[in-house]
Amino acid sequence: PALGFSSFVRNVNSAPALPELRVILLGRKGAGKSAAGNTILGGAGGFESGKPTEECVKRKAEVVGRKVTVVDTPGWEWYYPLNSTPNWVRRETLRSVTLCPPGPHAVLLVVRSCASITDFYIQEIEEHLEPLEKDVWGHTLVLFTRGDELGLGTMEQRILTSGSGLQRLLQKCGNRYHVVNNYNKGDEAQVKELIRKLEVMVDGQKDKKTHLELDHTVLLGLEAEGKRRARERRKKQRQMEAQMQRGTIKAALMSESFRFFHFEFLLRFQVNGNDRKIS
Repeated sequence: PALGFSSFVRNVNSAPALPELRVILLGRKGAGKSAAGNTILGGAGGFESGKPTEECVKRKAEVVGRKVTVVDTPGWEWYYPLNSTPNWVRRETLRSVTLCPPGPHAVLLVVRSCASITDFYIQEIEEHLEPLEKDVWGHTLVLFTRGDELGLGTMEQRILTSGSGLQRLLQKCGNRYHVVNNYNKGDEAQVKELIRKLEVMVDGQKDKKTHLELDHTVLLGLEAEGKRRARERRKKQRQMEAQMQRGTIKAALMSESFRFFHFEFLLRFQVNGNDRKIS
């Protein structure tokens, strides 16, 4: 079933080129999101790979003649039980949409090429994607990283032989996928092919809705949460400044007390010395 993607590939040369392309990267921790972002943007990427992403990071660059914006997001842990992802991860996932206004053209669902796609893994993905928008799957392409792990095999062979989980995942997003080798950052061909696949996806959107948009109530919630967090930061900053000020005052008082004690000691020593001389 996943090989229905071949009809999608045949349309690669028919879709118009987009002057601008906005994408967000979603996936488990360790899937290679940051490395994929660097592969897409080349030397201008600057995403820190090999280290957990704690909040959304946006980078821009010109890629094969297009202005491309990539937003990296915090990954979720594989051991999170369903419906128990920390609120800050959910919040950053939603916020990623607002960082590339008016909205991302595509969600790149980042999965390692040799990952085992179980029912639980698919449920995890659904939990993290579906809050974005009801039509999110129509804007999603699976980006398989670490293509070198396939060895002499191909992704098509893996799809046919790895069981139903991987095929069901691909079916959810219209059998759209692409494979990159993150260690071959200089291979512009793999990036150019990805860009064209994304343009085909955008061109084929129903009702020509070319990008994702968050619901107005979700946006209001994010705005309120942002203001609350800003207030907390200002409060903590004031507390730190007050604490530092108290510490400075205390240190000054202690220093002043020491100087007074030292002066008093010298004075007494001098007086005692004079008394001994007189006697």
